[in-house]
Amino acid sequence: MTEETAVEVIPPRPDAVSAVEEQPGTLQSEGTVRWDGRLTHFVANNLEQQIRLSASTDSGCVIPAVDPGALQDLAALAVQMAAQVDELLRSVHGALQALTALSVGCIQTYRDGVEGLGEAVDTSIRSMYTLMARCEELDKEMQPVPALAGRIRDMKSALERLEGLCK
Repeated sequence: MTEETAVEVIPPRPDAVSAVEEQPGTLQSEGTVRWDGRLTHFVANNLEQQIRLSASTDSGCVIPAVDPGALQDLAALAVQMAAQVDELLRSVHGALQALTALSVGCIQTYRDGVEGLGEAVDTSIRSMYTLMARCEELDKEMQPVPALAGRIRDMKSALERLEGLCK
């Protein structure tokens, strides 16, 4: 059974010389190596088996026993952290609800303003057309005024002539 697991390698510093560049065959015998610019990708063959072999007791590597007190402390800290995360999420939830309510209020205010503006524009247009109609009516009614002005001038000149005769 062959298992492959991808391990991404952090790109080296520009001034550092990579061991892969010096000995390209070393890693290729252990898995697949692919370079993407300065980034090196390595996929190990039989990674699980290699981990088991490296952790075997025959290699002289002894895994220390786990302290039960440390595990209990870790569990207590995990519970405490979970409670804090829960409290944080509740706080974020409340803040998001408040922001949503504020956004809805702003949108409603904007909508009301736009509706009010539309009504005001409609009213102004109606008033303008009414004013234009009244101006046209006034213009029609004022058409005899120039003729009346001419008649008044004629009367005035006739009066001046009569006054001139009376003197």
